[in-house]
Amino acid sequence: MRVIAGSAKGRKLISPDGTGIRPTSDRMKEDLFNILAAHISGARFLDVFSGTGAIGIEALSRGADSAVFVDAASAPLINRNLALTGFTARAMVLKCDYAAALRKLNEKQMEFDLIFIDPPYNQGFVLQAAKLISDSHLLDPNGFFIAESASNEVLPPICNMCLYKVKQYSTSMFFFYQKEI
Repeated sequence: MRVIAGSAKGRKLISPDGTGIRPTSDRMKEDLFNILAAHISGARFLDVFSGTGAIGIEALSRGADSAVFVDAASAPLINRNLALTGFTARAMVLKCDYAAALRKLNEKQMEFDLIFIDPPYNQGFVLQAAKLISDSHLLDPNGFFIAESASNEVLPPICNMCLYKVKQYSTSMFFFYQKEI
C-alpha cells in the first residue's frame, strides 16, 4: 500500500496483519480521486471506517486542508501512517464506534466537504451511517458523501441526498451523493 499522488506520492503505508482490514485498491483509489479532483484542494475530509487511513491520507496528500479519521479498532495504525506521511498536524483520529463519532462531530458543529465511508460489506453500515449523516449538519451543502460497498449491495434512496454517480468494479462499488437542495 502506498500514497499514489500528491505531496506524499510514493510513500509506503503500513499494512495491517491478517484480513480484518480490506484496503481499497490503488485502481479504485485513483478513480475515486479523479472523480473528486476538483473538490479536494482545501477540503475538510471525513474518513469513516478508516482502516489504515489510506483514503484520508491520499486526500491530505492531494491538498485537503484537514482530515478526521474514525475507526474503533485501528487508530494506532492510522496514527503511524499519518506520522510516516507527515500529516499528523492536519489530522484527528477518533478511536470509537462510527455512530458515536458522527454524533460527537455533529455536536462539535464540525462540517465536511467530503465524507467517505468504507464499512465492512453487507452489514447495513452504509445505510445506518448515511442516515446519521443525512440527519446531521456534518456534510457541507455543496459537499459529497461517498460510500464504498460490495458490488452486490443494493442501496435504497437516502433521505435528503441525491445519488450523483455510481462507479462499479468487480467486487466493489462507489456511490457518490450530494445533499438535496
